Amino acid sequence: MGVNNHKNSIDSDTMNSIHERLRMGTWKLNVVTGEYTLDDITCDILQIPHDTVLKRGIKPPMDRPDTTGLQIEEGLRELIHSGTPFDHELEFTTPKGNPRWLHVIATRKPENGKCIEVLGIIQDITTRKQTENNLFQHNKLLNLAQRKARLGHWNWDFRTNTFSCSENMSRIIGFEPDVPVSMSSVLDNIHPDDRTYVDALLTNCIKNKEFQSFTHRMILEDGSMRTIQVSGDIYVDEEGEIINVLGISQDISDYKEIEEELLKKNELLIFAEQKALLGHWEWNIITDEVFWSSNLYYLFKQEENTKLEFNTYYSYVHVEDQAKVSAHFGKAIEEKHFEKIIHRIVLNDGTLKWILLLGEVVVNEQDAIIKLIGTCQDVTEQQMQEIKFKGLVESAPSAMIIIDKEGIIQMVNKQAESLFGYTPEELVEKSVEVLIPARFEEKRAPHREKFLANPKIQKIDIGEDFYMIHKSGREIPVNIALGPLHIEEGLLISMSIRDTTAQKMAERKILKAKEDLEILTKELTAQNHQLADFTQITSHNLRAPVSNLNSLLEIYKLMDNEEERKELFGKFEIVIGHLTLTLNTLVEALSVKNHTSIERSEVSLSETLLKTEEIFTAEISRTKAVIKGDFSEIDSVHYNKIYLESIFQNLIGKGLKYRSSERMPVIEVSSEVRSGRVLLRFQDNGLGVDLNRHGHKMFGLNKVFHNHPEAKGIGLFMTKTQVEAMGGKIAVSSKVNEGSTFTITL
Repeated sequence: MGVNNHKNSIDSDTMNSIHERLRMGTWKLNVVTGEYTLDDITCDILQIPHDTVLKRGIKPPMDRPDTTGLQIEEGLRELIHSGTPFDHELEFTTPKGNPRWLHVIATRKPENGKCIEVLGIIQDITTRKQTENNLFQHNKLLNLAQRKARLGHWNWDFRTNTFSCSENMSRIIGFEPDVPVSMSSVLDNIHPDDRTYVDALLTNCIKNKEFQSFTHRMILEDGSMRTIQVSGDIYVDEEGEIINVLGISQDISDYKEIEEELLKKNELLIFAEQKALLGHWEWNIITDEVFWSSNLYYLFKQEENTKLEFNTYYSYVHVEDQAKVSAHFGKAIEEKHFEKIIHRIVLNDGTLKWILLLGEVVVNEQDAIIKLIGTCQDVTEQQMQEIKFKGLVESAPSAMIIIDKEGIIQMVNKQAESLFGYTPEELVEKSVEVLIPARFEEKRAPHREKFLANPKIQKIDIGEDFYMIHKSGREIPVNIALGPLHIEEGLLISMSIRDTTAQKMAERKILKAKEDLEILTKELTAQNHQLADFTQITSHNLRAPVSNLNSLLEIYKLMDNEEERKELFGKFEIVIGHLTLTLNTLVEALSVKNHTSIERSEVSLSETLLKTEEIFTAEISRTKAVIKGDFSEIDSVHYNKIYLESIFQNLIGKGLKYRSSERMPVIEVSSEVRSGRVLLRFQDNGLGVDLNRHGHKMFGLNKVFHNHPEAKGIGLFMTKTQVEAMGGKIAVSSKVNEGSTFTITL
């Protein structure tokens, strides 16, 4: 018994080698101290130093999910206290960041009825776990793919004649997954119209031991119908007897519906092409092969399925249009974009047709052209109608522009070309907005909407003169009438445009003549008023001097004494002097009113005030008057200098002349701008005037309102005459013993 049996024992080195190959290590836990002892293999698995000391309850250097920590603590507690086996697969991350899955098994070592030590082994199962996860993910992807493709697999056990299917298959046919059912119950769900066909097909497959794919319809328990595509393989034993049939089935109901819908649409397309005199085509640039639809053969009166190439089509093109068509296809290939083109063809029997070609350029991944596809429509009737319509438009006396509902120009006539300076190529397919100033857009919008809602002949009236734009940018006054044109493609709008430039010029001449007439009327009226004033003044102011002269003349005739005659002659001079002064005043006033061309220049208000103060220096000094000027808002005005100086002298002189004896005279002159006009204000603190009594004759000639020895009633009359001669007006506000304010609008 003391001799070792080498055949039945394994030395420690061999055991360690086995553990390393199995990635298996050992460990133990001292329950009293809480310290773990790990062998080198365990440390290598966890990628920690061999001398690492781990302690229970203290976070180890490896990262681990919270679930791993709970499993370890709860498992150890159960093992230590009740002996429950510890057997777990735990997830860690090493300090180097590598994931680890570990299979950990532990047992306890009791002493005197208490657990003093836990012994265990640890195996690295990371590779196996990753393989399991990969298989799980692949299986999930496979199931997902089958579910998305409405695909499932099944097994027909030929010996028991039972049928079982996968979960995805169960969703398709409504049977429980992985639960065998009789094959007859499956066949009973096949659509009655397909049952005979399926039975015969399956019998043939069994006979030949070779599965042939087929499609059938199936009625489900809820009454819905599905179209199922079936394929499979037959498996036999060593004696050649059938064991089972494995297969897959796919629900192609949606595809079937799409296929049927496409067939219907294709039938409708053929019908639509026939009604629209339309066909479609395809030209393979690489092989020069051309495909035509059936209806396109019919349009060209060609035998269907005749071998075609590009020159086949080109040979039908009218000789006068061949260069245009050739250039059009060349441009499409060069620019990789196919514009529509209308041209003529001549068929073999001599028939002339107009053809509308629409196309698209198809390129490969390298952006190289591989083919052109498109449609070809017989538009002969429309083209003939368009030719007639163009003739009518061209014969219209006014400029005509035809637009669609979106405002895109479709046609212009010669008169429109002449009016706006554009060629048809520059306008057609462009927005009509290029001819209309942007400022009219807001007012045009409601009229446009109103016309489209109820298309009928109507004139454009936006409440002001309407203009359109010549190519040069010049605006042209126009009158526009809109009219609807209903065609098969929809609504077109005709714009009849009449140039009203001559009319506007005539209107301006009439308005100018009217304005001139009004000015002449005002001048004649003013002159009549002047004559009336002159007559009244003459009758009033000249009557007394003339009467005095007549009386003096009679006395002069009766006198014999030469001395008395000399004395009387002196009185003649005084009366004649007064008469001359009155006549000169009247002549000067009438001259001002009749002056229609008064010279204007830039005049400084502050300089004019300074000059006025210099003229009245003696009077200002004698009366201790204060003259103030405020021209901060505006100082320079465009006015007649002589008139402005006269206005300043008259109004400031009046303030000095009619000052109050109770206070020092103060005269304030200021300017401001209001509503684009210059206001000049003269304010004094003099005697003032009772406007209720004298306001109506304030600016009359020889009107005085105070007993002043120098008052003649001429200054205000002259001021008003000068202001009005310059196109302005004067107003006064005044209170007795407070002062007056004269406001002049220049």
